[in-house]
Amino acid sequence: MVTPRSDFKVVSEDPKDDIVIDTAYDGKVDYIVSGESHLQRLRRFKGIRIVKPRSMLAIILGRCRGFIVPEGELE
Repeated sequence: MVTPRSDFKVVSEDPKDDIVIDTAYDGKVDYIVSGESHLQRLRRFKGIRIVKPRSMLAIILGRCRGFIVPEGELE
């Protein structure tokens, strides 16, 4: 749980999205995963990468490929 303390004003097109930025920053996250176009346009904020869900899946697969067991090999 993160209680946002920051109050950034960075998403001018939709200020309601600023709470996502505040929470991510205060939670010290590496990524924001969102399909929201206003957030995606930022691409990055103070070291936090903002990516689409499909992009995050590719990042996870790239990092964990050696740990993933192909379907059918679990039997």
